[in-house]
Amino acid sequence: MTPLKTLLSIISLFVVLAVVAIAYPDGGINVGDKTLRYPKLTDIFEKADPADSNGAATADPEEAIREMMEATKRKEFSAFSDSLKFYEDFFTKGRTRFDLPNNDPTWFDRFFLHLQLAELDSTVVHIVHYGDSQLEEDRISATIREDLQEEFGGAGPGMMPPIMAVPSQTTSHWNSGNLQRYILFGPKEEEADHNRYGPLAQLADLNGSAVIGIKKREDRKNAFSHVGGYSVIKVLAGKRGNLKLKLTYEKTVEEVVGMNADSTQKIKRSIKTTEAAGPEIEKLKKLNVYTWKLPDTTSSAKIYLSGNAEIYAISADGKYGVAVDNVAMRGSSGTVFHRIDSELLAESYKAMNARLIIMEYGGNLVPGTNSGNVDWTKKLITRQIQAIQKANPDADILFIGPADMAKQQDGVWKTYPGLALTIKALREVALENGAAYWDMHRVMGGNGAMIKWTKKEPALGFTDHIHFTRRGAAYMGDLFCSALRMHYDYFSFRDRHKISDEKLNAIHDFADSLKTVKADSANSVSADSTKPANANSSKNQPAVKESSK
Repeated sequence: MTPLKTLLSIISLFVVLAVVAIAYPDGGINVGDKTLRYPKLTDIFEKADPADSNGAATADPEEAIREMMEATKRKEFSAFSDSLKFYEDFFTKGRTRFDLPNNDPTWFDRFFLHLQLAELDSTVVHIVHYGDSQLEEDRISATIREDLQEEFGGAGPGMMPPIMAVPSQTTSHWNSGNLQRYILFGPKEEEADHNRYGPLAQLADLNGSAVIGIKKREDRKNAFSHVGGYSVIKVLAGKRGNLKLKLTYEKTVEEVVGMNADSTQKIKRSIKTTEAAGPEIEKLKKLNVYTWKLPDTTSSAKIYLSGNAEIYAISADGKYGVAVDNVAMRGSSGTVFHRIDSELLAESYKAMNARLIIMEYGGNLVPGTNSGNVDWTKKLITRQIQAIQKANPDADILFIGPADMAKQQDGVWKTYPGLALTIKALREVALENGAAYWDMHRVMGGNGAMIKWTKKEPALGFTDHIHFTRRGAAYMGDLFCSALRMHYDYFSFRDRHKISDEKLNAIHDFADSLKTVKADSANSVSADSTKPANANSSKNQPAVKESSK
């Protein structure tokens, strides 16, 4: 029962008793040889002597109510304190925990709120997962995507480059025609002569006509069931030149072809290629966004392009929910973001509703990091985080540091000596700039973990002792999702019980007060234990001799 209901019940009881006291005869009611009496209101509320005959003060009804409400509050806070301690112990001690700015366990709240509202608002929340070659083939990202789409809804692989150089394990992606690829994270000769790269740090220059095809890989259907079934497809293109687009997609068609022996209709299903209506076009200052909202879901589509334009990205998503964009940059240390046109990047993030940016870098920094250049590394990474924050101040940034990695020294595999220094620097930079940090090295088990992972059956690490196998990447993705789910459960618990920040602080104060009481009690017991058991006993008192026979 809530404190308010308790108060109302007590007040109602007092009213009933007062009515009985008023109506009851002054002389009582005679029953046989006995008289039943009931106290009058003047007897009940008459100002009492500070102490009765036994020296006890008369009880104050309002004080009793306050004590009852305080007891209810203590009971509630005690229950909440125990539950919150379970989560907060993980946040401070768990091996897979996140390091958060100001050690604030509510840091993910804004992101979780966006995920919860996605279905109500019919929006797709994008998580842009940047990284180096650890992410190639859609590794790690695919596991995170599948877990979050299962929880919050969503479908499709999210954003993809117009030309995909390394095949994905989840989506078959191909292109043909007059498309030229330029990337910002490769050799100098593969860069464009401008900085208009868009959100994937690459682009395809269209001069003529081309086709881009995407299709869910059926051989992976059991592992990533949500990566197909997209119903919203977008193309992000530059304002320069001219561009014409057409989209065709496959859908399942059913027709009645007869009757079954049990008198039910015999249905024949076939795949039909359908041309979609023209896309909606959103024209921004530096970006055109072409969007098809399909009446059917599909796991196979083709985009036909003609004209002259810069193509920055395509995306395939569900009607609402979450999307995880896998952006693998082989050989990159994540030091390219300050070189992308900031206004174009900002418009791209806004068009895709990007609410969480994951930067998974550091492995390519480790071999060259030492005490002499670590400050330069920190400045360079700081610049990248701040470049993304400038382009997307409404998004949260999570930095994932390098995994354990080893090299041979005198024929023995040993963790890179520069790894600890690199991790320390990246963690400091992330937290100083308001970003969270997830330590894959710690998650794996620290130094020597990659050596153990390569020896597992089946192996979780490649024999180069740097990269994960697909199985190892999936396991790492599972560990990430488990840690994130702890924060989401914590968020849901507080939301379910209407625990505001103010109430959360009050609960913490209550828990601290209990610790203080226990500590004082323990100190008191400890002090008492040092006193003689009998006040008459003293080491200075003569010993009592036993009588002898």
